[in-house]
Amino acid sequence: MTRIRPASAPSRIAHQRGIALFVGLVFLIVLSLVAVIAMQSTLLEMRMVTNVARQAEAFQMSESGRSILTAPPAAGLFAQNIENAGWPVSWGGEVPDADFDFTEICKPLPAPCQLVTTFENSLIAGPDGRPKLLYGALDPSEDPAKPSTWVTDATINWPDPQNASDTLTAALSVVPDGSGANAGAGAAQAAGYRGLGVGLAGGGAGLFFQIQSVGTSPANGRAVTIAQYRAVVQ
Repeated sequence: MTRIRPASAPSRIAHQRGIALFVGLVFLIVLSLVAVIAMQSTLLEMRMVTNVARQAEAFQMSESGRSILTAPPAAGLFAQNIENAGWPVSWGGEVPDADFDFTEICKPLPAPCQLVTTFENSLIAGPDGRPKLLYGALDPSEDPAKPSTWVTDATINWPDPQNASDTLTAALSVVPDGSGANAGAGAAQAAGYRGLGVGLAGGGAGLFFQIQSVGTSPANGRAVTIAQYRAVVQ
C-alpha cells in the first residue's frame, strides 16, 4: 500500500536547508565584520608606528643640526665663526679659508667633507649678501623670551635614509643671551664664585647664546630642541 503525504505538510528536509543557508549567511557577515575591524586596527597601528618613527627622525635631525653647529668643541663651526669674526672666503665671507679647520669635523673623511658642504649651503645670507654672522645682534623681530619669534639663520637639508625622494630638515636659530665672567676671573670671584683671583683680563669672559633647532620629517614629523651655548673669550 502506498502512503501519500498530504500536500499541506511541510518538508522537513527543505526547512533544514533553509536554516543552514541563513546561519551560513550570518556567520559570513560576522566574519566579514571581524576582518574589517582587524584591518582597521592594523592600519591604525601602522599609522601610529609611522608617526612615532617620523617623530624620532625629526628629533634626531634637530639634534644633529645643532651638533653640526656646535660640535666638536675643539673645532666647532660656531666657535670658529666667533673666533675669526666671519666665514671663509670660499663661502662668500671675508676670512681666509686657511683660518678654518674642518679636520675634526670631517673625521675620518678628508676635509672639506659633505657635512661641512651641507652646512655651508644651509647658511642664510644677510642684508649684505654674505652668510650671516651667527653671533650678531638680535634681528628687529626677535624676542629672546619667545623662541617662536626667532629668525632662522641656517636651514640644513638632508636626504631621508628611508626614502631618497624625501628630505629631513633642521632650521637653526641663534640668539644672543648675554655674557659673564669666567670662573677663574677676579670679577667672578668677587661675585661669590671660587676662582684663581686673577683679573678679568686674565680669566676671560663667556658669551652666551640660545640655539634652537627645529627638525622636520615627512608626514608632519616635528621636534624642537633648545640649548644654551657658551663661547669662551680670552
